[in-house]
Amino acid sequence: MSSFGELLKAGRESKRISINKASSKLLIKKDHILALENEDWQSLPETTFVKGYIKSYAEFLGLDKDKMLALYRRDFDERKIPADSDHQKQTKSFFLTPKRFRNSIFILSVTAFVAYIIIQYSSVFKSPKLEVIQPSGDLTVSVPIMEISGKAEGDSQVAIDGEFVPIDSDGNFSYLYKLDEGQNIISIIASKRLSPKTKITRTVRLIR
Repeated sequence: MSSFGELLKAGRESKRISINKASSKLLIKKDHILALENEDWQSLPETTFVKGYIKSYAEFLGLDKDKMLALYRRDFDERKIPADSDHQKQTKSFFLTPKRFRNSIFILSVTAFVAYIIIQYSSVFKSPKLEVIQPSGDLTVSVPIMEISGKAEGDSQVAIDGEFVPIDSDGNFSYLYKLDEGQNIISIIASKRLSPKTKITRTVRLIR
């Protein structure tokens, strides 16, 4: 009568399945599959994991899993291997089961989704960027018409003293502003939906 390991190996070889392929399909380490086929119990993790390996491997090879478990119990004396061996502790800490793999993927997906939502919301509720290039600061002029130019975020609206001005795809805007004699306080505002507004003022004095 064939032994436990011989049945596994014969089943695999009859289907022309390599150790690497079996390891990849079952997410079981190659060394553990070899240990099962060689009945090298010392190289395997604790019994709970080994029984899971046997069920998966037997079903994968089309073998009777109950029969294989019975052979395992017959051939393996659990008392000969210390329950807290260094090997089992290490395997328990780092062993990746299909269930753990699925759970890890799920957790990573949820984490990525939550991070995406946080980034999107922080972007929505953040004041849009606004830069006024001309005039660069408060100044005094003698010409009643001056150009106001700058740059804002592409998806924002820009208003100068309450009048909306067009911006191009890069966020650039330019506007000819008519000055009144004396002091002119010019308000440039950038706004986005649901976001706080960004406001910059310039004081320009017209002296003729």
